[in-house]
Amino acid sequence: MKVIRSLEELPHGFARPVATIGNFDGVHFGHQSLMRYLTERAAAVDGTSTVVTFSPHPLAVLAPNHAPRQIQTLEQKLGTLEALGIDLVIVIPFTTEFAQTRAADFATHILADQIGVHEVHVGPNFAFGYRREGSFNLLKEVGDARGFLVGKIPQVQFRGSRVSSTAVRQALVAGQVALARRLLGRPFALAGEIVHGDAIGAGLTVPTANLQTSNELIPRSGVYVTLLVVDGRRRRAVTNVGVRPTISGGAPDSPLRIETHVLDFKGSLYGRQLSLEFLVRLRDERRFPGRDALLAQIRRDIARASRYFGWLERVAPALLAEGAGVA
Repeated sequence: MKVIRSLEELPHGFARPVATIGNFDGVHFGHQSLMRYLTERAAAVDGTSTVVTFSPHPLAVLAPNHAPRQIQTLEQKLGTLEALGIDLVIVIPFTTEFAQTRAADFATHILADQIGVHEVHVGPNFAFGYRREGSFNLLKEVGDARGFLVGKIPQVQFRGSRVSSTAVRQALVAGQVALARRLLGRPFALAGEIVHGDAIGAGLTVPTANLQTSNELIPRSGVYVTLLVVDGRRRRAVTNVGVRPTISGGAPDSPLRIETHVLDFKGSLYGRQLSLEFLVRLRDERRFPGRDALLAQIRRDIARASRYFGWLERVAPALLAEGAGVA
């Protein structure tokens, strides 16, 4: 997959770009349906499946206090799009200057003149340009005038509601990672590096790996069944997200930590770049009367996680396979 990170870098010669436009935060199940249609259309016309997206999120520039926390980092998004078979991603830097671009100018000068789109396919609620003034109808008018096809893709629903990035965020904030997995079509994942902690877990005979992540959106505090993905291999794990109230004493300035105990694993993960996938939530994080009580609960958490993995082996073994899903 070719990634272009500014319009100035855009080379000529891409054959018949079949494009879509949007932020595609999380590249959820609805987005994936659009991407698959895009690749099918590109194959049908011997063209180039093309995603036009923006970084950072427009609201992060225009109204930072109202900007949604992003479900994926840009690199995670690009990895997911590549796994879906997209040929070309154009990442337009979103600035206050770019925000002034009128919708008709974007469609005419960027889509038609600079990218040379052959087709453009968007979702039912598509809006673009200065103050989101552009609609599907305006895009179609420009397409008719400039000779490119404009199509509308129907929305994808789950349990009677539209699949959306907002719905995914709400699920994660509530700790409903199993629901988020269904909306995303894959487990929600944090990317980052394992860093040194204070060895509390090792002292409890349950060593943990501490994840330092640049992801903006972290699931609600609690204990989760997870998969730690290192070098494409999925290792079964239990993860605590929170402030460790039993250890910290519940101090209000205690930092949020993401600590993972990997089942049946011996070795060092320090300095490794990896991904942590969330499967299901076991319980709230809570304060215990002492470390012995905490250790007993951790062992119960590990036992529950082991039973869950045993159930997955029977009903959904593909989820545990190396290379499962999209990034």
